Amino acid sequence: MALFGSGGIQKIHAQAVVEHPGGELVAATNWREPSLRELADTFHIPKITTSWYDLVHDEEVDAVVIATPNALHAEQAIACLHAGKHVLVEKPMAMSVPECDAMIAAARNAERSLMVAHCWRFHPSVVDVRDAVQRGELGQVVKTHGYGIHKEWGPSGWFVQRALAGGGALIDMGVHAIDTARFVLDDPEPARVCATIGIRYKTDDDVDDDGILLISWSNGVNSIVESGWWQPHTGGQEADTEIYGTQGYTRIFSPHEPPAGEEHAPQSMYSAQMAEFLDAIAEGRQPRPSGEDGRVVMQVVEEAYRSARDLG
Repeated sequence: MALFGSGGIQKIHAQAVVEHPGGELVAATNWREPSLRELADTFHIPKITTSWYDLVHDEEVDAVVIATPNALHAEQAIACLHAGKHVLVEKPMAMSVPECDAMIAAARNAERSLMVAHCWRFHPSVVDVRDAVQRGELGQVVKTHGYGIHKEWGPSGWFVQRALAGGGALIDMGVHAIDTARFVLDDPEPARVCATIGIRYKTDDDVDDDGILLISWSNGVNSIVESGWWQPHTGGQEADTEIYGTQGYTRIFSPHEPPAGEEHAPQSMYSAQMAEFLDAIAEGRQPRPSGEDGRVVMQVVEEAYRSARDLG
């Protein structure tokens, strides 16, 4: 496998690869050479390059993990798929629905796997709640309320540059809450999206740091999703989702910090995600969440931004 990007999340993916018996890291690329060398030294990656094009046709590379600025996702994924490589791409899948469509078509034409790293699907607490919903323990689900908010913190660098990120907190954090709600509800399609989105905390940035979405799904359930950075308070941890049913209520995580000694986003979650990707390749099937799943999330994001503009 080859790693595209050498930021913090890529180190987590690298650890997941080395933990899997079918995974081997053979190459990595990033334009930032210091972090690239650090990644290579930590995980004993033999080949590094500052030009990702060098790895597209590398015969030693069977699959890639793309964790680069969002603006590069589609170009890099499509090039790798055309070259016959399987692709795991970080969320958000791309910058737009048309880019997602092009990635899906490339994977289909190449007969290669395309997976989107909506990692919370692999957290045991998320899976447990989804299973409870599917068993009907809450009756008929009426609504959900999800959170994708950084409390008293926000990113910098390319994350706050619209040309590279495509948006702000919604496209960074809100996508977690959108996909988690959809997963718990058995992956319905969005029927309607209304939103209010703005720059309210860091007014010197040109991307959103606050948003509230109302998603009406094809199965009749409504989902409220909150996204944000820098906020003084949040009603739930990242990807936390409350589920209201006709016969009960539950939520995925405690609204407070995790108990001492526990991580909110453990390595095991990312390792399970990588196992799904590598196992799917070995078994000749498409992994989940698929490119189609990533496209649905991007559709919701696009419709939310459009709704917010229309509402002024």
